[in-house]
Amino acid sequence: MAYVSSLCLHWGMVCSVFALVFAQDSSWDCRDRDDILRDAPADASAPSDCTLDCTARTYRAVLELHNRLTIRFRDSHAGEAEDFCWSTRIKCSPGQRLQNAFILLPVDLSVVDRESLRLQIVSETNGATLHQHAESSLFPSECGLRFDVTEHVGAKDRQETLCVKIITQDQSTLESGLMCPPFLVTTWEKWSQG
Repeated sequence: MAYVSSLCLHWGMVCSVFALVFAQDSSWDCRDRDDILRDAPADASAPSDCTLDCTARTYRAVLELHNRLTIRFRDSHAGEAEDFCWSTRIKCSPGQRLQNAFILLPVDLSVVDRESLRLQIVSETNGATLHQHAESSLFPSECGLRFDVTEHVGAKDRQETLCVKIITQDQSTLESGLMCPPFLVTTWEKWSQG
């Protein structure tokens, strides 16, 4: 009987520790709550094939590295005259902070010259030109060319929408070489305000 009460006491302490850990975890704060299901519009379209393929490849790499990053993928929507846009109101979960934001441009490199491709931000007054991000990455090369937009998405004085235009020397090869519209990928790290 003493063994049973000792076992119950141990289980009670373990359950209390778990409850404390989960209660503390849920007390972390984030700018926006991640209400994906509630905020999704009824007419939301399915992600592009390129976005789905990149998601699968990236999460496979994350699992192989035993990495605990949260990664979110978001397709672009059409802006004015060949612009690709995203809302800068990015959802996050409690206890997360934006680490990086990239625009991935899925192109067929046998058709398009990667060196001539740039993105120009058209939603900001300065019209910054973005060059390819060449450092090693968690994202497989099959996902497309990477352009770092972390400072444009994470800035406190950011615009409501981030819109870019693809700049290249030969626009006709871009049309045949662009496999899908570009998409936004954000990586998030855990943090505590404490």
